[in-house]
Amino acid sequence: LDSFLLDFGLRSLVARALRVRLRSFRDVVDGALLFGRRWNMASKAAPVVDVLGLKSVEFDEGNKMVITGKAKIRASPDAPIVTNTFKVRTKIGTGKKGQTIRLVEPELAFVLECPETLEKGLGVLCDKAGIPAPKRPDPIYS
Repeated sequence: LDSFLLDFGLRSLVARALRVRLRSFRDVVDGALLFGRRWNMASKAAPVVDVLGLKSVEFDEGNKMVITGKAKIRASPDAPIVTNTFKVRTKIGTGKKGQTIRLVEPELAFVLECPETLEKGLGVLCDKAGIPAPKRPDPIYS
């Protein structure tokens, strides 16, 4: 994306959608339905999502926007930080008579792909052994 404002705005909207999904998952894991939530989104114990960058923004045949990018996700303070590729398929909507912008009906998919470091290491080993490096496998979408 060439526009800083558009890139920042879309990254913020996607980060919010990821945080909401992560919050729902963590509520189930923590047993918040039975005991109540012991944290809020502003506390240090809240899930942290940092969208590192957007790879592509496209539109599908149903006029929904498909945003692909990478995010760092940490579900809780003692959990490890996970870097993952994602795809969000959504519509853009407004609220408060056009004063706010939001994602409408976001559909989230995480992408399982071969890490670049593993691919490069395997390529170096194949070069030393004198055999051709294998082709990178296609990503798997959840």
